[in-house]
Amino acid sequence: MTASAADEQRPTATIIVGVRNAGDSAPLLASRLVDAVRRPGVDAVVVDDGSADDTGAVLAASFGDEPGITLIRHEESVGIAVRRNEALRVARGEVIWFVDHDDEWSVAGLDTLMRAIGDADIVFARADFAWGPGPGDRRLIDGVGGWSTPRTISTGSAAELMIGSTIHGYLWSKLFRRSTLGVDPFPALVSQSDVVGVARAVASARSVRVIPDIVYVYRRQPGSITRTRTPDLAALKSAHDGVLVELGGYVQPDERDVFTARFLCLAAVKTAVRWGVAGSAMRHTYRSAQEWARPLSLRAIFRRSKSLGGSILILKVAPSLLPAALRTALKALDTLRALRSRTRVGAEAE
Repeated sequence: MTASAADEQRPTATIIVGVRNAGDSAPLLASRLVDAVRRPGVDAVVVDDGSADDTGAVLAASFGDEPGITLIRHEESVGIAVRRNEALRVARGEVIWFVDHDDEWSVAGLDTLMRAIGDADIVFARADFAWGPGPGDRRLIDGVGGWSTPRTISTGSAAELMIGSTIHGYLWSKLFRRSTLGVDPFPALVSQSDVVGVARAVASARSVRVIPDIVYVYRRQPGSITRTRTPDLAALKSAHDGVLVELGGYVQPDERDVFTARFLCLAAVKTAVRWGVAGSAMRHTYRSAQEWARPLSLRAIFRRSKSLGGSILILKVAPSLLPAALRTALKALDTLRALRSRTRVGAEAE
């Protein structure tokens, strides 16, 4: 097959970006999008969620009269989830790729995803997670690490990967057929709306393609909603419930218990510990997690993970001890990561 024939068979694609206060990253975002939409069959929709800086003006000037980019500007901020839903309503592409303005991505990642989709409805790829400036301050996330070649799997198998936390709810390491996303797939949550949207898409998919390729670099920024110091427990619980509504029927009760233990109970306390929550806010967090953990099967959780089972056991019988245990574990993990980072930097310098 010639290159032109392959291009004719590729679906059209829309890149969706929700932005707010993009700051210095706005010009680079504009450059990447202009480069992308000059490829055949690619367009972009950018929604400015009420930026208080000059993001909207910078993007408008940078895009100029580029016909492949639709820029929607708002004075009021209502959240990125709502803006993504809005962008979907005007998207023209048969497939959708969601990206963020402050990460690293290129049209090459989109090309990889589009080559992989074939007859599947969703592509699961991998991403590089960078949390610091050093070459060792990063690790691969999402995707199936043990699969070195692409595979096509069923909806049920994809659901099992998500419930088992092998595949996460990140949007940017995935490509979706527009038809799987439906109307307003992202609930208006402060955080975790992504995973609900992904779960809804998986539930609508006929098949999913899993590839080992890295298509995106996610950079954790100081202002990220995943780094807030007051975790939104209601949003986390709502996202948990939403995922189980969509995908819980594909897995056994034991697997649902493990998902609740990891995604809801442990994540609530771990996030609070990581970002320094203390006092009454911490007590509210671990007591809420304890209530969520009460009906869970410890036997099922221990069978899957002894460390997770140990955390849930503490949460059930002595919840006030879990924050201290997690602080110790996270400190050890950070020390190990720093050591690995220095070792890698030293090896690259030789």
